[in-house]
Amino acid sequence: MAQVEMSVEVNRANLRDIDNMFKQLPKQVNQNKVWVKFWRHVSKPLVKGAKQNAASLGGTGQLAKSVGFFTTKASRKYNGGYVGPRIKGAFKDKKKSGYYGAWIEYGSEVKFGGRGYGKDQPFIKPAWQSAYLKVTQNSMNDAEFVMAKAIKSHERKLQKYGKFGY
Repeated sequence: MAQVEMSVEVNRANLRDIDNMFKQLPKQVNQNKVWVKFWRHVSKPLVKGAKQNAASLGGTGQLAKSVGFFTTKASRKYNGGYVGPRIKGAFKDKKKSGYYGAWIEYGSEVKFGGRGYGKDQPFIKPAWQSAYLKVTQNSMNDAEFVMAKAIKSHERKLQKYGKFGY
């Protein structure tokens, strides 16, 4: 199966600025959680577009419900995440899962149970092509928004529990 590499490329200078901004947060605030919140917030237009495209394919809507932002152990190592059909956790049940998302996206390249090929019905790639500008251009504003929320949350915890709130 040929993979199409669709990653969010944010200007390196902006990414360094964002990283420096997040490093200014108090040590009690988990940096990985802040990065996940940042990418989850930035990728909302992409998730929305992919859900709409998946729903327009017809069927039960199971694939559209499973599309979302998620992280893996490897992606957390690099402060990143993925947008696509979720198949684990709450979506492990086949009634909810989007495990067949790759067959729909890359139908002409993936054999269905060794029986034959299908046709391509991409839903992620068109969403990326229509939303990547929103995702990349608003990154600095979104980082400021996420940082402000993290600071407010930290202040509330300190007021409620003191320095032992973490």
